[in-house]
Amino acid sequence: MRTSRDVFITIGRGSYTIQTAIENEDLDRIKSLIDDACGEITEGANQEDMLMLACLKLAYSLDAVNEKLKNILSKLENE
Repeated sequence: MRTSRDVFITIGRGSYTIQTAIENEDLDRIKSLIDDACGEITEGANQEDMLMLACLKLAYSLDAVNEKLKNILSKLENE
């Protein structure tokens, strides 16, 4: 079983310390996804706006992947 540890994550303009058992390699990929979702920090955007925009972008990306997987599964089932 993995041991939880404190890790530092930046989302938008905020920095957070969380406890997680996620491996470093996985955590690095997650941080990269968060950075991509936040994009460049928009001048004048507050932290709440940044979090909302990141959440929406991540949800959209997840939905797009889900739809692609459904299509692939449907094609495989029809073969």
